[in-house]
Amino acid sequence: MALCSPDYMTLTRSYIVIVPETLVAEDLAETIAEFDRAAEVICARTDAAAAAALKALGRVEIAFVASTPRGFVGSTLHEEIVQRGGRVVLMGVEAERTGPTGQFDVLAQPFDTDSVLARLRSGPRVG
Repeated sequence: MALCSPDYMTLTRSYIVIVPETLVAEDLAETIAEFDRAAEVICARTDAAAAAALKALGRVEIAFVASTPRGFVGSTLHEEIVQRGGRVVLMGVEAERTGPTGQFDVLAQPFDTDSVLARLRSGPRVG
């Protein structure tokens, strides 16, 4: 089972899931944990909770974020993730309409394990 706690500093690879729906977040977290068993997966329901969790992280591999491209790209949260080396995968209708760009990838919903794994295995950093 994935660990979804922002309560301590980590030296392992870290992934962050910023999704308000608990079941969606847990599904993503479990898939990530199965993909990278040594990693820590942090779940946050809000941008504020995510910002607090990021303070304890030196590096982020990938951030899965339920947000609109317009509301997220260039935001403080986006900058914090990119500064930590993280790739961004946006989720949501507007992100799906926009499609992947040089600043983010997109995970269409409903998603399955294979589509999440494809994002986890994808190439160079986006952000």
